[in-house]
Amino acid sequence: MPKPASVHNKLPVKESAKWLTFEYIMQKYGGMALVIIVMMGLAGAFSDGRLSSARISDPTHRLTVEYESQGRIDSDMNIKIETARHGENITLTLGGEWMDANEITSLYPVASRMSSRNGELILEFHPAAVDGRFAVWLGVTPRKIGKHVYVLHSGDASLRFSQLILP
Repeated sequence: MPKPASVHNKLPVKESAKWLTFEYIMQKYGGMALVIIVMMGLAGAFSDGRLSSARISDPTHRLTVEYESQGRIDSDMNIKIETARHGENITLTLGGEWMDANEITSLYPVASRMSSRNGELILEFHPAAVDGRFAVWLGVTPRKIGKHVYVLHSGDASLRFSQLILP
């Protein structure tokens, strides 16, 4: 019975020391690396969780944003914006890379007027005349991978924050 062509190959196997070292390291430490990656994922290092939840405020605490500093593309994320009331009308302006990087899936309360100008999203609200803080909840879906920097304005208060969106 003749031997297959693969057995007749007289060329020696070329082994690379680099790949042999990599294989050795993976066999020795790969299990521990896998456990660490899974634990980081459970803790929220890559999306919604303790490690990625962020809350920032301007120096006067008139404008606050609660958001996920890390997220996954095409996954739903919630952003809460709180602002101190200064008059009857409230205008929130979301700029930076906001319009290019995100798709808004929900907005509560519904804005009285929404528009965009020069790549910025402008939300105008006419809430009931009650003193205190006014909160807006945005449901967004990231559409671009990478680090995105956003700018939020409300009256004379301004915030700059960023998100890292992973594949």
